[in-house]
Amino acid sequence: MSIHTYTEDDWSVQTTSWGEGQPQLSEFDRRLTSSWEASMLQGHFKYILQKGQLQTKIIPGKKRYVAQLNVPRSQERRKPDEINSLQQPFQANKFNFTKIKPEEILFELVKVPSTSSNEQNVVNGSHDDKAARDCVEKTLNTYILCFQVLTVKSVELSLETILLSKHRGFHVGFNSLCAFASVNHLHLHAYYLEHELFVESCPVRHLCGDLYELEVMPTKGFAFQLHGTTVPKLARTIHQITSYFHKCEIAHNLHIMRGTVFGDDISRTVRLFLWPRKKVIGVKDLDAFNVAVVELAGHLPIKVAELFDGLTEESINETIRSAALEDGEYEALKATVMELCRTCH
Repeated sequence: MSIHTYTEDDWSVQTTSWGEGQPQLSEFDRRLTSSWEASMLQGHFKYILQKGQLQTKIIPGKKRYVAQLNVPRSQERRKPDEINSLQQPFQANKFNFTKIKPEEILFELVKVPSTSSNEQNVVNGSHDDKAARDCVEKTLNTYILCFQVLTVKSVELSLETILLSKHRGFHVGFNSLCAFASVNHLHLHAYYLEHELFVESCPVRHLCGDLYELEVMPTKGFAFQLHGTTVPKLARTIHQITSYFHKCEIAHNLHIMRGTVFGDDISRTVRLFLWPRKKVIGVKDLDAFNVAVVELAGHLPIKVAELFDGLTEESINETIRSAALEDGEYEALKATVMELCRTCH
């Protein structure tokens, strides 16, 4: 098993802004993309999708939705599980990530302390020392049977993975059960997007403490940023809120991305958006696109070619708004989330 070790010294808080030339790449970016491409050429993917291959257009309007026609993604992907509850237990006999082939694993991420030169020497490498392997083994044993619910560790890892990338278009997302999670096994999605999303620099409204509200998208949600706090503290805050959502059967989506500091058009940080939303029961298949984590953020993988050309901001707004909670339910939940944030340490 290949291991990619890193320390906090490898994190990049700042990235180039959109319009400042080609995106920067870190050692993590180069290793991830080269391993991905090699795995694709070796036949480990259900379909081949080369960089720049997707037909892409920016929908005219204030939201600048990024629509990409990707028919194979819906036609050739593994059939999603039928999900009926956020409490649905993990089922080892169904598809989960314990069943993937070893050659489908690109590498394991292992964080090591940066207190000695020896540890620094293995950063960004594929060093297979016993300490790193023991760390991986403990992590796998801890999370191997975890169903699709966020943990503090998974949020921390998501933030650290964002910080390992220097690419301004690197995203990490999470779909809860009943919010278009297709596998009931703890997992997140990471991908590169070569286009800026409106939510990367859009205004947000301050609620209390580190909590803000995203009001300018069709489905309202809660906003956070790494600026002014730490990875562990932010992870604990997100976990406290999503744990409440999970307990109360409130479906939710979490999107983590680079963007501007709230209220600052120049400084860069990591933005997080958390949407409570209507539950999706069973297996759903809408016409043009499903409303999951990337769609709520304004990135639309379109699965029906005949509907691609006719997309408008108005029609997209209407579809995304269909995931929103009723106003009264959302406002009551907002009050609870504000209280949770006030008590979170």
